[in-house]
Amino acid sequence: MKGTGGMKVVLLMCLGVFVCMLDSTIMNITLPAIQDSLHTTLETSSWMLNVYTMTIAVLAIPMARFAEMFGRNKFYIAGLFVFGLGSAFCGLAGSGDFLIAARFIQSFGAAILIPCSMVIGIAAMPIEKRVLPLTLLGATQGLATALGPTVGGIVTEKLSWHWVFYVNVPICLLAIVAAFFILTLKKEGRIKSKIDWFGLLFSISAIFPLNLVLVKGNTWGWDSAQAIICYLATAFSIALFIMVEKKSKAPMVNLNLFKDRLFTGSVLTVTTGFIFLIGVMVLLPQFLTNFQHKTELQAALLVTPVSAAIFVFSNFAGLLSKKIGYTIPVIIGFGIMGIAYYLLHNLNIHSTSKEIILLCSLLGLGFSFVISSATIASTSSFEGEMLTASQSVFSMLRQVGVVLAVAIFVAGLTNNIQDKKQDVTHFAAQRLENLAVLESAKEKILRETKKSIYAENKDLRTKPTLITNTERQQIIDKNVQSALASIPEEQRSQVKEQIYQKVEKQVDDDIDKNKKLVKNYGNQVTDYALKTISSSFAELYKSSIPFVLLSCLTGIVFWERKKKSAASFLNTTATSE
Repeated sequence: MKGTGGMKVVLLMCLGVFVCMLDSTIMNITLPAIQDSLHTTLETSSWMLNVYTMTIAVLAIPMARFAEMFGRNKFYIAGLFVFGLGSAFCGLAGSGDFLIAARFIQSFGAAILIPCSMVIGIAAMPIEKRVLPLTLLGATQGLATALGPTVGGIVTEKLSWHWVFYVNVPICLLAIVAAFFILTLKKEGRIKSKIDWFGLLFSISAIFPLNLVLVKGNTWGWDSAQAIICYLATAFSIALFIMVEKKSKAPMVNLNLFKDRLFTGSVLTVTTGFIFLIGVMVLLPQFLTNFQHKTELQAALLVTPVSAAIFVFSNFAGLLSKKIGYTIPVIIGFGIMGIAYYLLHNLNIHSTSKEIILLCSLLGLGFSFVISSATIASTSSFEGEMLTASQSVFSMLRQVGVVLAVAIFVAGLTNNIQDKKQDVTHFAAQRLENLAVLESAKEKILRETKKSIYAENKDLRTKPTLITNTERQQIIDKNVQSALASIPEEQRSQVKEQIYQKVEKQVDDDIDKNKKLVKNYGNQVTDYALKTISSSFAELYKSSIPFVLLSCLTGIVFWERKKKSAASFLNTTATSE
């Protein structure tokens, strides 16, 4: 099959994929600034992040289907317009709820752009040259995802969080103008087909509760009534979806796709790869800013090697996959990511910038092999409608991988941190027992220590106050009255001032002595809290190492099946027709 449009079309599609995937992670570092500006709760902030990936996961398949019916190129331009409009609204947001609504509009445009960009870009080149657009588009996905925190940190520190979204507007306008010159809009090929409304309904009802429980499971409880309802709704909807799609003459998803071993392997590989990439890209910037006290810009620059490695090595990885098959590159990719996770399990507040840069470089290098192999394998030898179907499903499941990563790693980190905070509280109580202060003061100090430890502002510095000015005055007055009581009444007025000064000095000396004890206690608890709670990150990555290494087994799916799988799929399709 001849390509339509050539390299100019491929680069234009890379631009569309880039802005969409960039915005899937660009808020990771920007979120604290948005929270402070809009005064949002943690719950609202969570929805700001997750509404984007959830919407793409739910709508990518139906939007790709509609694009086939009404024109891919026209839909691509519409996607750019909606995405740019949503980005402008995000920048203008004055409240958390408005920003969530604007992110939904933005993600609606992304749900159109991502599958359309992949299909148009791949179809722009002949089959024999397809490895080039596949490699470029795959590298763009990984690069943009990894680059998001870096761009977010730089823009937020140099301008403001609003410009994280505003920057998309001129890019979308430029892409729209270019699209009118580069893409064929008149007499564009379309597929005459009925809309599979039941397939659309059941795909949404399957994906939405699944994503919802992944996002909210840690808050609800994974065995709560709400979570169980989501599990049942997802399972029931999937069963109905499969039944409907098997009987539909124009299915929303062609289930024959999963008869192709390459496609099934690519979906498994890309979903798993994104889980382990996002697991680092979401949490590592938080560690750098909260525990190593880096600025947003410094944290952004430290994670940039992930993006750089993806950009540098993706083309090589794609060419290698084309020459030797997908098995070895996938195993190499997950193996290198496993090494990065091994280095991450040594992460602590004293980790140097060189160590961070090294592990980020390895993570990007490993991921470049995974994403390049998976993207190329996902197309197999598909054409036309089947190519669109493969990329819409591929895009949807990739977004599921992103949501899974956020849910799994954030939930794991939250649980680890809660356990560590209990350890810190126990440590504080033990240290307090040895403190030579009144029991009433100990109770007050412990309350303030717990409040500092469990505060959501991430400031672990423990500075308990021993006594207020009012309490100090009450102690002085009480001691003065006690001293005066032992003196004959007629002499009290003569010695009251002298006694007051003596008592005041004694009380202040005792307070100063106790302040030093409490300050030393506070420093000990703060140091222990920073060391202990920061280890939550390392322990999470340590527990992930076996799973990263086990992911190497996904490469076996591709073993010696590269040519045979595509041929068997074509034969199956021809027979079914």
